[in-house]
Amino acid sequence: MDEKDRLLLTHLHNGIPLTGQPFGTLAAKVGVDQAGVLVRVQRLIKEGILAGIKPVLDPHAFYYQSVWVAMRFGPSELAPNTEIILQHPGVVYACERDHEFNFWFFLAVPAEHDLELHVRYLEKISGARGTLFLPVRKVYKGADYLNSLDAGLFAAMGERYEKRQEARLPDLTAQEIEVIRWLQEPFLITDEPYETIAEALNLPVEKIITIIKTLTHKGFLRRIGSFLRLPETESSTKTLVAWQIPEEKLLRIGPEIHEFREVLYGDRRPLYPEFPYSLYTMIRAANAAELEVVARRMQDRIGKWPHRVLTTLREFKKIGMRYFPKELNVWWTQSRSMVAQTF
Repeated sequence: MDEKDRLLLTHLHNGIPLTGQPFGTLAAKVGVDQAGVLVRVQRLIKEGILAGIKPVLDPHAFYYQSVWVAMRFGPSELAPNTEIILQHPGVVYACERDHEFNFWFFLAVPAEHDLELHVRYLEKISGARGTLFLPVRKVYKGADYLNSLDAGLFAAMGERYEKRQEARLPDLTAQEIEVIRWLQEPFLITDEPYETIAEALNLPVEKIITIIKTLTHKGFLRRIGSFLRLPETESSTKTLVAWQIPEEKLLRIGPEIHEFREVLYGDRRPLYPEFPYSLYTMIRAANAAELEVVARRMQDRIGKWPHRVLTTLREFKKIGMRYFPKELNVWWTQSRSMVAQTF
């Protein structure tokens, strides 16, 4: 990389200009022509320095509801019975874990949906033998659970759960939602990257730019910019460890996990008689022996509480979060009548 590459990376990280020809505006700042900027951006992506250009959305502004769910299936039931859950457009991650509750997934839906009804319906049609509904109650360390799994794929989600009657609707127009949907598509490295959105929505490019600026002013969009590709860390594994600690004790114990650099994330979630764990920690360790050493060090500080290592055996689904996907509306419309009959 030369100095112009470094200067370009700085501008891309801060956010591209909200103009019809953003790369032309960047060219003037970097000191090359527009074609030169396009070539440099494409080269930086090809060389693996840049992960690409995409919008940085504020998850709190959308009032999305999200939850971790753990279900129990028999060994022969796991693959065939969970396929219908994997098809749900709101499921962005799913895996098998070494526990009686062996199928775990993360579900996110818009504020106007009934999140718990989605889960109960998926439980019904999949034939799950038991279900744990695990919304976050308090975060002690980290951005969120998914971010600790893969910060490159899962930007901070702002995980939250609110009952339907308490959930707020985002201040968005139908046009703004359509633009948000399109902004989540791969960003085009071309002279006029918003031309495709304008044609799809039958609007002038100037109107698209105005809507994007409005989304910024409303707080939904932080910027449209680049992401550096993080180096792979194959030498370590991320493992979920759940701790059996009375919830009243977590007032003191929860903040203690901040002191352990191996703990990437920690939070409190509801406990159940069949799953009496309240503190969830995502721990980075090279192997099982190192993980046990970390757990013992934690016990020396927080107390000798029982804990359970929930090893991920395989991942079934792992996709980036998408707001307002049309597929989710279609799924909910088709399923609503069946949900009404079921409940």
